This record gives sequence, structure tokens and C-alpha cells, in this order.
Amino acid sequence: MFGLKPFAVVSLLFGAVFAAPAPAPVATASLTDSNGKRVILKRGEGIHLVNCEGLHYGTGTASGQISAVVYCANDSDCNNLAVGHLEKDVCVKKFSNDPGVFNIWEGSTQSCTFSTGVTFTWYIPSNAQTLPDYSYVGTASNGYRTFAGYKDDKHLGVNYMSRQCQNIYYCL
Repeated sequence: MFGLKPFAVVSLLFGAVFAAPAPAPVATASLTDSNGKRVILKRGEGIHLVNCEGLHYGTGTASGQISAVVYCANDSDCNNLAVGHLEKDVCVKKFSNDPGVFNIWEGSTQSCTFSTGVTFTWYIPSNAQTLPDYSYVGTASNGYRTFAGYKDDKHLGVNYMSRQCQNIYYCL
């Protein structure tokens, strides 16, 4: 009578497992922002430093430029104009009625305190805007963890108070 030895059975099983072809890659949808630029899907929480143009009225005047720090528990929500952001997740760093006047995010340690009491602090070097998009530019902290900061490509990604906002920096 012919019988398989235990080692032969184990070898046969391992051979079948390791010889199996790798699964095909999962296709992902290609998303674009309102400017037609590709949106990078991100995971986990993220904090974005954004500049929001003022509201435009029929007379051609604009009201209220806003620079804000926006927290997104799901970071991809900070890259989607269809997502509304709760007041507790937005900290207004600067409000200006002068067209084109926004917070200068670079060159000094800065912070913004959310209505929840959490203070987000960051440092971005003064030359950060001369670096390529998506370059590492510094660190940030919310008192609970440290974030890595990156230069963004200024795409419209956050919708806040009926304003479309450019993502200037993001922290993951």
C-alpha cells in the first residue's frame, strides 16, 4: 500500500499556496477636484491650513477672506468640496476684508485654538512655498500627537461658510 509521509503532505500544501498567482490589483476610482486636478485619497485624520476667498456679490465686491485650520477625522473630507465642516472642526486663524490678504503661514511658530479647547501648533519655514508640491515642510502638534506637515498644491478642497478654500498645507 502506498502512503504519503507527513513531510510530503506539508510540502505539497506549501507548494500549492506559494505557487498560486497573486490577486489582481484592485481598481481605484480617479477623483478630481473642481479644477480638474487629480485628488489624492488620504487615510486617517488630517489637518489642513487653508485660504478661503471672500464671498462675491452682484456688485463685484468680495467680503471676508478667511485663513483657517481645518480638522478632518477622515482626511479625504478635506479634499472634497461637497463635505461641510462643523464649527468645532474649524479654527479661523485670520479674517480680512482686504482682497487677497491671508495669514502668512510660514516663518514662525503659530497656533490656533479650536472651540473644543484643542490647540494646534505648527512651524513652517519661510521658504516652504519655494519647494515642490507635496514636499515635507515641518512638524505640527495638537497636544495629543505629532503631525508631519507638507506643502499642498493649492487645489480647492475645503468648503467653509460658502467659501471654496485652497489647501495650502496639510498635516498627517
